[in-house]
Amino acid sequence: MYEPVFSPTPLQQLDTDANGNTFFLKREDLLPYSFGGNKVRIGLQYLRDLHRKGCDHMVAYGNARSNLCRVLSNLCAGEGVPITILSPADDDGQRREACNEQLCRVFGARVVPCLKTQVAQSVQQVMDEIRRDGQRPYYIYGDCFGHGNEAVPTAAYVPVYDEIRTQGTFDIIALACGTGMTLAGLLCGRRLRGGSERILGLSVARDRQNALAHTLAYANAWLDEPNRLAQADVEIVDDYRRVYGDYGEDVENAIRHMLRTYGVPMDGTYVGKAYAALRQYAARENWQNQRVLFIHTGGTPLFFDAIPHLL
Repeated sequence: MYEPVFSPTPLQQLDTDANGNTFFLKREDLLPYSFGGNKVRIGLQYLRDLHRKGCDHMVAYGNARSNLCRVLSNLCAGEGVPITILSPADDDGQRREACNEQLCRVFGARVVPCLKTQVAQSVQQVMDEIRRDGQRPYYIYGDCFGHGNEAVPTAAYVPVYDEIRTQGTFDIIALACGTGMTLAGLLCGRRLRGGSERILGLSVARDRQNALAHTLAYANAWLDEPNRLAQADVEIVDDYRRVYGDYGEDVENAIRHMLRTYGVPMDGTYVGKAYAALRQYAARENWQNQRVLFIHTGGTPLFFDAIPHLL
């Protein structure tokens, strides 16, 4: 299979605020494959696992905005592996066009609409259809209920913690928390290296307890028994979350500022929402003289979806 080799993604220094906090970006959006982003590293883990398990048809689940589905579709196209994506509507029942889903179709993915209330049944139905066609399906989340494959994506961001440590010393590492996969990998890296940085997940949709449970499930599936994490090891802020895909004027202003000032695109579903939350949270908690690294986890196609809101 195609194995891209990545140099460390660059760090970009931003401003220092009135309290002496200096902010930096780690530009995972510049990973040189399929518009970049954290899901490139995670998608490669899933494709490797598909091959390890002798499967030949990828099955994914994700909203039309899913960065992971976009990257998986691209990887599968390059490998000649068919991919089926189960795609739910938004929480209000509407199906909205997004650049990521359009790209999935460009890459040849089969997109199957499903209801959020019937995910397990839909996954099982698709898996059965694929088997009847003589293929061996691989569902990225494990069984039809979404359990059993948590260690695979977590592995993607364990070495990135080491990469960050070679690039500088930071008091706080912050990032958007959606599924919890990337946060879990960084927490595993910190646990194995005995690091002391705060690693802060800024939830973009889930409430704290839900996000915490998912993050712990991913992390502890990868860690061995003596190193497993407890709730106290995971810091998630949900004060600024909204319904998935929704964002307000504060996020639009943050996106506009980052583009105009630094030439950095951020989307409203994940990165822009989390970055706006980070700056508000830092001010509210009165951080003083902290070196803060925000991981730009990508989603460039979603930035173009946001442009009409910025005009």
